Amino acid sequence: MKNKRFWTYENKLVLIVFFTIGFVFFDRLAINYLFPMISVDLGLNYTQLGLLGAALALTWSVSGPLGGFISDKVKSKKSMLAVLVLAFSVVSLMHGLAQSFAMLFVLRLLMGIVEGPLIPQTQSILAMESSKGRKGFNLGFTMNTSNALFGSILAPVVIVALATNFDWHTAFYLTIIPGLILSLVILKSVKNPDPVKFHAMHATKSTEKIKVKDVLKHRNIWLSIVIFSLVMTTLMAFQIFGPTYLVQAKGLSETTMSFVMASFGVGYAIFGFLIPTLSERTGRKPASLVSGLLLILIPLSIVFVDSIPLMMLLLFIGSAGSGVIGMSMSVIPVESVPLQYSGLAIGLTIGIGELIGGFLNPMVNGALADIYGIQTPLYVAAAAGALAFILCFLYKETAPAKVKLTPDQDAKTSVQV
Repeated sequence: MKNKRFWTYENKLVLIVFFTIGFVFFDRLAINYLFPMISVDLGLNYTQLGLLGAALALTWSVSGPLGGFISDKVKSKKSMLAVLVLAFSVVSLMHGLAQSFAMLFVLRLLMGIVEGPLIPQTQSILAMESSKGRKGFNLGFTMNTSNALFGSILAPVVIVALATNFDWHTAFYLTIIPGLILSLVILKSVKNPDPVKFHAMHATKSTEKIKVKDVLKHRNIWLSIVIFSLVMTTLMAFQIFGPTYLVQAKGLSETTMSFVMASFGVGYAIFGFLIPTLSERTGRKPASLVSGLLLILIPLSIVFVDSIPLMMLLLFIGSAGSGVIGMSMSVIPVESVPLQYSGLAIGLTIGIGELIGGFLNPMVNGALADIYGIQTPLYVAAAAGALAFILCFLYKETAPAKVKLTPDQDAKTSVQV
């Protein structure tokens, strides 16, 4: 009986979404850990490394909102989800066929197109099917914890091990296997949600027009956009250029590098979920400040520390800085605007943050790395983290336990992301 009560459709969906988002970030970040090998084979420079990261972020930032819009119009959401999972798995496999920078660049553009819609698609479906009191847990667990586990722990260890034992081409070929399995599971197990339930949950009609200016007039929103962009700059610079820096500048083997990067992922999986949870009691602003301060440790620890155990320890501690991602990306924006504006508030924050931190940042940092050295993007990452920390002082507190709630705000806590 206990198993039956636990294995509800909601829990099954949480598990499916967890693996779906996890494999999205596994495939997105895999190329960063393999670049030290790819660059030798294809003769690539740091500018091209930055461009590969920027290409995916550009199409991701466009296809994400567009895919979410299309998803609202599509009757069979599970079919669309299964097709997208299969599509990004095929594109990931095709990375193994690449023989030039141009081919890799085109594949990264395609990867962003098919992966971008998956986040709003999965989060939307899960939001509709989440029971009262579990929405925050479900969305936070499937987004932050899966991202960290697959993208920052398993990806460096597994993908580098495959490339070391075979080659980087084979490592990409094998990424299609989990995608094939997952797409079949989605078709078999996921149900198409009732869209009426979604609109009722948000207490707004699907035809109601929401203006961007109505969202941006709230100080916490434009602050969150800037802070999230800076946090993205820090983390993307670390994740894109960190592996290559550790191998080429620090002289680590690919295997050692993979475990160093995974130490950050372990902390990310824990703190990315724990910090927003603790902020319910401490308040959003104090949690953001502590998290933002620790964020600066991430790039500086791999530049200035030579001891591998100490470096891994500092990366684990610094990964608590990942908590400010969830705070600035969703938690604070949702609590800062009227209920019907929450979707747009999150969309603006993610879209602009991806454009600046995911697209412009790698391009600029790649060029700087070629001119001034591979350590330069990590200095930029530290500076961006420091600025994000300073701006967190300007936040207005939004935690329900710390502020007086109006009836409308009280209703919002039930749909908090």
